[in-house]
Amino acid sequence: MKLFTSLLLFCGCACAAEWIEPPAFSSKGYRVPFPDYVPSFPHDHGAHREYGLEWWYWVGHLKTESGEKEYGFQSTVFRVAGDPNESNNSESNAFGSRQLFLAHSALSNLSTRQYLHSERVMREGWQARASMDTLGLQVAGISASIPPNGKSHTLITKYPGGGKLELELTPTKPLIRFGDRGLSRKGDGASSVSWYWTYTRLKAEGTLTQDGETEKVEGVAWMDHEISSSQLGQGLAGWDWTCMQLDDGTEVKAYRLRKDDGASDRWSAVYWIDQEGGLVQVYADQFTWEEEDDWTSPQTGLTYPTTVRITADHPQKGKQTYFLRPLIDNQEFTGNRADNAYWEGACEVIDSKNRVIGKAYLELAGYGGGLGARLN
Repeated sequence: MKLFTSLLLFCGCACAAEWIEPPAFSSKGYRVPFPDYVPSFPHDHGAHREYGLEWWYWVGHLKTESGEKEYGFQSTVFRVAGDPNESNNSESNAFGSRQLFLAHSALSNLSTRQYLHSERVMREGWQARASMDTLGLQVAGISASIPPNGKSHTLITKYPGGGKLELELTPTKPLIRFGDRGLSRKGDGASSVSWYWTYTRLKAEGTLTQDGETEKVEGVAWMDHEISSSQLGQGLAGWDWTCMQLDDGTEVKAYRLRKDDGASDRWSAVYWIDQEGGLVQVYADQFTWEEEDDWTSPQTGLTYPTTVRITADHPQKGKQTYFLRPLIDNQEFTGNRADNAYWEGACEVIDSKNRVIGKAYLELAGYGGGLGARLN
């Protein structure tokens, strides 16, 4: 899931009984992800310049070696193509091309209850570039790369004031491909599809530098990579999205696409990933997303439903209930435009017996009314 200024990107897939064949190109001339594509890695960790929108997204929960301090982090790189006739330029001609890059970085200090975040926007050039052959990003203060063996990758995020997070991220589960026939659908339009690839559990190890002091940190992270040439469908105001990493070694991804009237769109879904990486899913008619409590930003005045209850019918296990509660209230990402502010933060997961069973990240987008632009 994954959000940036006035441009939308989200995932979803239709009910398995329904199939809509996507066109080869969007109305603007960008390529559209096609079904049954089998990605090849590390190549497909790289940029897909002929597609209109792309993002690489990391969130996670960390603690210091002593266990005395805990953090949540978000690091996201967005690539937005310009004229599709120019978007296939080779990397050697990158400077001055119409590819636009955005870097969103945030750090939640759960011990001091402080939230630090930054947005950088720039055209592709010496401060913004992405390899087309492997994971090789350098966008403002965020960089990511993968070594030749491909078993882990590094993520470096720089924060305002000289802070820096350096992590080595190692998958402990296979990569997940979301969607029907490899396509994650996010609307009724034929081109409203994406390739959506995720590492749902990454072992995180590294260092965090703040105020001139460097400490070792470790924890667990989540990584998304999404490629599309479309945006949210008409009549949608925004989305609520979460990734949960539970203590039993499973994960849950859930989201609702919010209609203008507040109802959940039929493309909303819940996914469960088991200990071995197996995937099952249900759609909007088999789960509810209920707002339990909210928080109002003193900066923007926006109100976000930051405490939620998700109840879903697992195909094998029956009804499952998850309460998400923020670990600190103020995790609002304001960026460069107040109407495109969103809330994205570290949460704990609580079951129906009021037991803490894991950690989550929650994203609440579109509450400022600024998600009106369309790409397709």
